[in-house]
Amino acid sequence: MKLFKPDWVSHDGQPIFSIDIHPDGSRFATGGLGDGGSSGKVIIWNMTPVVNAKDEDDSNTPKVLCVMDNHLACVNSVRWSCNGRYLASGGDDRLIMIWQFAGYGGVGVFGGPANLKTNNGERWRCTHTLKGHTGDVLDLAWSPANQWLASCSIDNSVIIWNADKFPEVTTVLKGHTSLVKGVTWDPIGSYIASQSDDRTVKIWKTLDWKLETTVTKPFTECTATTHVLRLSWSPDGGYLVSAHAMNNSGPTAQIIQREGWTTDMDFVGHRKAITCTRFNGCVFSNPPTNDGKKSNQLPYTCCAVGSRDRSLSVWLTSLRRPLVVIHDLFEDSVMDVSWSFNGYNLLCCSWDGTVAFCAFDKPEIGHTLTQEEKNKLHKDTYGKTSCVAQQPLIIENPAVLALQQKKSEQATTQGSDQANKATPKPRNYPTKQIETRTAAGKRRIIPVFVAPQEALGGIPCPFGSSNAFGRPPSTASLINSASKKSPENLSKSPIKSVSSKEDTRSPAKAITEKTQDAAKSADKTVENMSPAKPTTVEAEQKKKAVLDSRLCEKTMDGSKDDVEKESNANNTKLDLEKPPPTTPTPSLQPLKIPTPPQPSPRRPGRPPLHLKRKMNGSTSPVRKRQYKQLRKDHGKQIPPDRDSPASQEQLTTRKETSTPTHKSVHSWRHVDPHILPHKKLTKKIHHQSSTPPLIVVTVHNELTSDDKPVPSVLHKVECTCQKIEQWTTVLSSPVVCLTVSQQIVGLACHDHSINAISLASGRRIFPPIHFGSAVSHLSCKGHHLMAIDKACKLSVWNTKNSKSVVTNLSFSHLVDDGCHGNKDVSPLRKCLLTNRGLPVITFTNGKTFSFSLDLGAWVLIQSTSDAVDQFADDVAMETDEQVSAKSDAFFLSAKKSFNGMGAHASRSSHISPMSQRNATLAMLESKVAACVVIESVSEYRRWMLAYVRYLVQENLELRLREVCDDLIGPPAQRSWVKTRNKDGGGWKAHVLGIQKQTLLQDEVLPIIASNLAFQRLYTEYQDQLDSRTIHTLPGLN
Repeated sequence: MKLFKPDWVSHDGQPIFSIDIHPDGSRFATGGLGDGGSSGKVIIWNMTPVVNAKDEDDSNTPKVLCVMDNHLACVNSVRWSCNGRYLASGGDDRLIMIWQFAGYGGVGVFGGPANLKTNNGERWRCTHTLKGHTGDVLDLAWSPANQWLASCSIDNSVIIWNADKFPEVTTVLKGHTSLVKGVTWDPIGSYIASQSDDRTVKIWKTLDWKLETTVTKPFTECTATTHVLRLSWSPDGGYLVSAHAMNNSGPTAQIIQREGWTTDMDFVGHRKAITCTRFNGCVFSNPPTNDGKKSNQLPYTCCAVGSRDRSLSVWLTSLRRPLVVIHDLFEDSVMDVSWSFNGYNLLCCSWDGTVAFCAFDKPEIGHTLTQEEKNKLHKDTYGKTSCVAQQPLIIENPAVLALQQKKSEQATTQGSDQANKATPKPRNYPTKQIETRTAAGKRRIIPVFVAPQEALGGIPCPFGSSNAFGRPPSTASLINSASKKSPENLSKSPIKSVSSKEDTRSPAKAITEKTQDAAKSADKTVENMSPAKPTTVEAEQKKKAVLDSRLCEKTMDGSKDDVEKESNANNTKLDLEKPPPTTPTPSLQPLKIPTPPQPSPRRPGRPPLHLKRKMNGSTSPVRKRQYKQLRKDHGKQIPPDRDSPASQEQLTTRKETSTPTHKSVHSWRHVDPHILPHKKLTKKIHHQSSTPPLIVVTVHNELTSDDKPVPSVLHKVECTCQKIEQWTTVLSSPVVCLTVSQQIVGLACHDHSINAISLASGRRIFPPIHFGSAVSHLSCKGHHLMAIDKACKLSVWNTKNSKSVVTNLSFSHLVDDGCHGNKDVSPLRKCLLTNRGLPVITFTNGKTFSFSLDLGAWVLIQSTSDAVDQFADDVAMETDEQVSAKSDAFFLSAKKSFNGMGAHASRSSHISPMSQRNATLAMLESKVAACVVIESVSEYRRWMLAYVRYLVQENLELRLREVCDDLIGPPAQRSWVKTRNKDGGGWKAHVLGIQKQTLLQDEVLPIIASNLAFQRLYTEYQDQLDSRTIHTLPGLN
């Protein structure tokens, strides 16, 4: 055994509370206090200078690979995932940070001292921040298959995080009555154990997260406490070793046997409480004898135990006494222990801020079992292995195999096509900050270009090597990979030969040996963090504030008046856009004239005047002139501005004086019977077709000079095709609104009448229809004609059969406070008709409604401000079929509004992943139902397939079966068939003209086959389709 204490592994003299070796053995991480002890720090170190004496003295070999100081308080635990992809750190700031490899060429800590050489290191980025604990996080543990991450805290709980969907919480284990200070996983994956200051060790089942047992006997005598209680499970799964137990008033590390959870054995010998235990990840066996015969001894494991007595002991389960005991290894308590993946190197850290390294040989500790032998041992003992979750599923159906191969070929083709695309020529950005002075003495700074963060890599290779981490790479393979590089890169590579002959240091000399200080100043940069996007109003205000502040600085005295004028203009615009505050309904009182506040003199550096007025709630210059006029009139009650609170007070008092309740500031709009603006008369109206042949319909109104209709005069309507007149007709009343489709021409007249004319011949289809009030909107599609009056009443007629589809349907209740209330501005943004003649109206607040004849009600189709849509995750849609703006459901494919967060919702807001998944499901189901209401075939197909794709992605089998049962029909729904004659329902073979079974066969089942977990579901429905002829069953349509 060799012992060495690298004095250059330090947190500037601060305590190191945790240490962990990467699975590839080329790096290790430490966690503890940061600079000054006020924050936490995680440092990733190069393992080669620790193992090899020559690399330690080589100045070209970096010792520090990366420094992360994102934690706001002390870091108590750092743990690498089993595959080496992630690094988890938890600390006193109640946060758990997940770090991922982001490339080579590390940099120093921004704002920190330049005492660590990291120019040749790595970059690691925090990809997830897990917030769930209400107290300090003391320990972390990854599950054997990297499926979960367990964390324990002083809030008496253990949280299980879903590692595949960070920051999703799988469950919270509650049962401890005091601080939880240690957590560990069963290597088989069946149990998880936690140890607490309540003098118990609790073992939980991972199948249902229920409590399996509670072990209390060895801990009843414990009186003092320790900072951590790191317990560990043996790699063969047979033993659980806990910290801080007592036996006959002596400190021990208690051994809890898996069979029966008995506590008959323990590790004894330490003089003070046990703080940490750590099993070697390998299972050992005695080496073969000289004649080649294998030993008959059973496999055994190795465990390291650290204590508050500053000593470390290493035990083999095949021996009754410890393999080695190192006394006074540190000047304070041992805090954490970590073994390398090959099983022969050990690192431990202490409260005194130092680290110790121990290297063992095969004759000392034994021969390690291969992974296959280890899996066989687990399989023979427990019936399963720890790698079950990583084993690929067996494809049972040849059709599924064919679909998988086809999908793989398509992915390969797309990858080759992307590789063939030419890369853009890189631009030359400034590498140093440039500062100059203008003629006026102002500073002009050209900042350093900060490149966007590169895409996160997968599992990092061993530092300085191109070999991916699978099994631990041998030293010879690392040398060979390094020798293939250029001499320049070879000199910087920290991975070199680890030979016992090269390390000439004795154990005693190695401990006291001092190395030269290799710390040099490092370049300091900041990661390009992208803040959350502000809303449009906030962004606009910030832009105006920045613009005005720049004008104030750069404008000379002669141009101050221009700045004031521009500021006042912006102020007027902002005040008009600002909604008046909500006021209760008052009783009849004389109108009080508020005195406008006087603006203070403007000084350099103060906010712009228009922003200051807006913040103080003062009125605009327009309002100030009104107040002055009121003072001159001495009490004359001149009606104030419609949007002012006083006007709201008068209107509310005049109309609803008996109502003591609070009214909205927009209540005047609901009282006004004429909400929509009416069309004004013009002398000429024309409509031109957008597609060939060129058809133009023109209306010639006979009006007076003041645009009033001339009595007893005919008004002409003509139609031309390719500039050749097709037909001409006349009307007795001037036309205010014109609409044209491929079949009809709709005309709304000044006398509130509506006429329908055939586009082909100019024939009157039916007599003029008298509408209740002036027409505000007129549109048509096919043979359907829709008219909307000022009172928000809507009617639709079918001109082909001269029947009404919808009559006098009111939608005034849909006009809410989010729509414009100005009489000259319509709250309607767009009005459409479906192929069936159903109205689809979109308001200025982003809401879209359609009327369902089957439901007899208005149905919300789309809302750009809907919280469900905003928090829904991004959904993969088919891009080969784009929907044009002229289709019925163009708005269903529209992008989200400006505050849509999509996949960043869980990071930008306090929303759990489960809530985001439910929001995505609700959004997709609403889209599918909306497509059925408006009868859009193309949109229905796209959104249905997107819904199925998301169900397959999230493994939601129950909803997926419901979709498949509806598409396949009987006999899967025999209960529907039996009752169809009673309630008039039953299964229908078609939806919007699409045959359901064909949709299932050709498009839905291939999506299901993409997930091998659903291959039996695929086989089940494919067999049902093969056993019947796809046809429409009689009597079920």
